Amino acid sequence: MNPKQFTGWCLLIARLTLTATFLMAALPKLQQPGLFAESIAGYRLFTPLSIAWIAITIPWLELIVGIGLLAPQTRRAAGILIASLLVVFIGLHTSAWLRGLDIACGCFGEHEANEVSYLWPILRNFTLFVAAVCVLIRDCRHHTSSQRPA
Repeated sequence: MNPKQFTGWCLLIARLTLTATFLMAALPKLQQPGLFAESIAGYRLFTPLSIAWIAITIPWLELIVGIGLLAPQTRRAAGILIASLLVVFIGLHTSAWLRGLDIACGCFGEHEANEVSYLWPILRNFTLFVAAVCVLIRDCRHHTSSQRPA
């Protein structure tokens, strides 16, 4: 396997991992928005009205961008949104950690609701962010090179 093929496979794995992660994060939240709203409230940054809106919109956004990362027509926009969401998530976890809050992430629904650890979600989201940036760079380069006149 040549280096170009290896890179292509790595980027495909990164894209599929991002898609799977965002789908796995969205589905439990869609099924139990109240539990997700409780997790959001624990960060102590949002008003009750904004918590309700966030609990409703974020899971749908995660679902849409997760699927959108697979379609060539929406791949770059989805990648930008995923990278942006990951930066926000990293910031939220870091903020809670620095303020000494004893809250669970709520990132993947109920099974993660009792875990109170900030280092793991920050490292996970940073790794996913790096994967999203790599996919975006590749997609931007591929789009630019395919647009050049022959």
